[in-house]
Amino acid sequence: MKKMAKAVMITSAILLLSACSSSNEKKQAFINSKEQAKSNVSVTNNPFFKEKKEGKFEHLHGIGYADNQNAIYFATHEGLLVYQNNKWYETTSNKHDYMGFSATDDGFYASGHPEEGSSLGNPLGLVKSLDNGQTLMNLGFYKESDFHYMTVGYKSHTIYVVNQEANKTIGQGLFYSKDDGKTWLQSQLNGLPQTVAGTIAAHPTDENMVGISTPEGIFVSKDNGNTFERFTRKINTTTFVFQEKSILFAAVENNKPVLIKQSLDSKQEEVLSVPALDEKDHIMYMTSNPKNEKEIVIATMNGDIFMTKNNGESWARLASKGNFF
Repeated sequence: MKKMAKAVMITSAILLLSACSSSNEKKQAFINSKEQAKSNVSVTNNPFFKEKKEGKFEHLHGIGYADNQNAIYFATHEGLLVYQNNKWYETTSNKHDYMGFSATDDGFYASGHPEEGSSLGNPLGLVKSLDNGQTLMNLGFYKESDFHYMTVGYKSHTIYVVNQEANKTIGQGLFYSKDDGKTWLQSQLNGLPQTVAGTIAAHPTDENMVGISTPEGIFVSKDNGNTFERFTRKINTTTFVFQEKSILFAAVENNKPVLIKQSLDSKQEEVLSVPALDEKDHIMYMTSNPKNEKEIVIATMNGDIFMTKNNGESWARLASKGNFF
């Protein structure tokens, strides 16, 4: 029962946002194979995307570099936004509410609710896209579960989901799959403190490594979440990502935001500079470019988004309080 309580705690801070139904139903369906995915997977010169020069986003749920494109994907309450070559883009359809989102080298995995008026059932369950969200594959839990708290290894494709309520396939707790959802095993969560967690992240290539951030630091498991050990010193971490040989994490120290890169081998810390943030604002999401780890994107609780291409030496603002630049 204690392990079940932990799984509930690490999802307690996230609110459920339900999608609405409409009589103006948009005909949409899942694809069943990779061959059915759209061939045009670029963002530019793709009718699925249009440039977004102004406007505001709300309810950011995740960010990542999907499909090795050097494009940053932002999952929101109203579909995907993409930033590439100093321009913002939005999708022209499939504006689903992706509550859970994880970018990988061949696309992205997500969970959530269909857009208003969609013929797809609610919730979406676990889905995968190989073409920027133009089509979706159903990996299970359709009309059953909505995973707010999930992660997938960028290259390993090991999936982790926190399930709040038991469904027909899995019970309550943290579960993982190494075969795109065909089979699931439950993680035991031994060594994880009894506290609310902020972020779960999978190592990009090590299929067995996963981490969870807490107010007491980051705890890392090398056996798919069965046993955890503290990796960082005791520090109030807000979010983190695995790089190949390090962990990049944001934290609050002395009431100020900090950004730290820590070696997985030596545990040596490198403190990176942080752009000027509003008082009491903190870093909520982050990602780094798998092709260039010095390129980092952070998003704050207040809707500010910044990018650095030189490991924090300088930052460019991409959005301010949810408004596009």
